[in-house]
Amino acid sequence: PKLDARILLLAATGFEHADLIAKGEEVITPDHADAFGALIARRLSGEPVDHILGHREFYGRRFKVTKDVLSPRPETEGLIEQALRFYGPDSEIKCLDLGTGSGAIILALLAERLKWSGTAVDLSAAALEVAKSNAENLGSMGRTQFLQSSWFEGVEGRFDLIVSNPPYIDKAHMERLSSEVQNYDPTLSLYGGVDGLDAYRMIIKQAPRYLKESGRLILEIGYDQKTAVAQLLTDGLFKDVKCHSDLSGFDRIMTAQVKLM
Repeated sequence: PKLDARILLLAATGFEHADLIAKGEEVITPDHADAFGALIARRLSGEPVDHILGHREFYGRRFKVTKDVLSPRPETEGLIEQALRFYGPDSEIKCLDLGTGSGAIILALLAERLKWSGTAVDLSAAALEVAKSNAENLGSMGRTQFLQSSWFEGVEGRFDLIVSNPPYIDKAHMERLSSEVQNYDPTLSLYGGVDGLDAYRMIIKQAPRYLKESGRLILEIGYDQKTAVAQLLTDGLFKDVKCHSDLSGFDRIMTAQVKLM
């Protein structure tokens, strides 16, 4: 709550974090107080801070978010770290992002690797508009193709890297999600079927057809899905299957390399 209040105060006043220290004893203007009160009221109603602000910080960059996209979470930054570990600054690769949403994953990667190009896929036209807006703001439009498609349905060609943070919440957990998530994050980006694995089954089965020789697949998973997803990868056409923890110690990112066929 303290952090939320601090962030909303900065938004209402236009101050920087340092101003809260340097000007800590000053009284804000009535207009600023009214603006702050309005933002606090929205937060008390359950609206997440990033939706109130209309943006979210992710991997050191600001991304526009709306009700049409899943707001990028800090744990997803682990996916970025793993991709950058595999491919250095001078690499020139093609990357496919399935279920791109705000575009945070693919656009963060392209911002870090200036020789990469990418294709961002999403079923939602509204989500793709948000992703395009973020690409424009980050100067990545020239290296990014946007495709409205159900997963691989409209995808053509082969890629060095496929990344995805697919919907992975199972039916039981969907019913227990916080009201902030249920009311503000799109169900399309959350619900992964009865056991939460529907998207993984489809992606893992089809990905080898779209990966170049020695291409890699990187997936975000739910904290309790390591064993199930690893088995799907091992049973499929993948090798070097590994799971990586997030900063909280939860199993979060799966990496694998396509087998030679």
